[in-house]
Amino acid sequence: MAFPVDILENCSHEELENSAEDYMSDLRCGDPENPECFSLLNITIPISLSNVGFVPLYGGDQTQKILALFAPEDSLTAVALYLADQWWAIDDIVKTSVPSREGLKQVSTLGERVVLYVLNRIIYRKQEMERNEIPFLCHSSTDYAKILWKKGEAIGFYSVKPTGSICASFLTQSYQLPVLDTMFLRKKYRGKDFGLHMLEDFVDSFTEDALGLRYPLSSLMYTACKQYFEKYPGDHELLWEVEGVGHWYQRIPVTRALQREALKIPALKSRSGFSCHHCH
Repeated sequence: MAFPVDILENCSHEELENSAEDYMSDLRCGDPENPECFSLLNITIPISLSNVGFVPLYGGDQTQKILALFAPEDSLTAVALYLADQWWAIDDIVKTSVPSREGLKQVSTLGERVVLYVLNRIIYRKQEMERNEIPFLCHSSTDYAKILWKKGEAIGFYSVKPTGSICASFLTQSYQLPVLDTMFLRKKYRGKDFGLHMLEDFVDSFTEDALGLRYPLSSLMYTACKQYFEKYPGDHELLWEVEGVGHWYQRIPVTRALQREALKIPALKSRSGFSCHHCH
């Protein structure tokens, strides 16, 4: 069985959106007393104009949209997306039938951009984000990103702001070094060195003498960094925790950041949670 990431290999945004517009036209003309239904596990969801809508695929960029079906009890959580002329459940969108799609693969096709969106906006933000974690902004249509595939399923991703790319928060400034901006790994795959694998891949993919990691370090990144320095003790001066675009006054060695976080852990255990500002 082929999945959206396989089917949309050569599909354009225009084709995807036109297909969705045609579906919406049919829905407006349909019989509201006899609606089409979408089956999800043990639930049957009637499809109507009240629980279907377009959502921006790239966040602030409203030009490219995809059609989403929302749960009746939660109008903010998409349970399916309309792709390749049919509805697909979220869990199926992150699957692939292509055996060669294994390990870390750079995002290039529309289908892969949709998988990245689902992992970030739906699986991470709606299902797996802890109270003290920070939601990521949507990735843009041109962001450098890689998806981690494991046995036919997308289980994580990381994205990078390369040197010279423009900072969304400071449009007149560009990144001074490559910055690993977002990293996510599904909870059921944590504790198996996949975070370390993504960090190693980031280091291997960029040749600069200094590489940045977005402040504040997530728990996943914190663990990956500890493992990395245990494995590569000579790289202590390579990785920097970065704010903003990474000017020399906006970065500290990751080794120092790890020491800071180690001091925080006992304090955090006595508190219910905390929040931080995430600058992009």
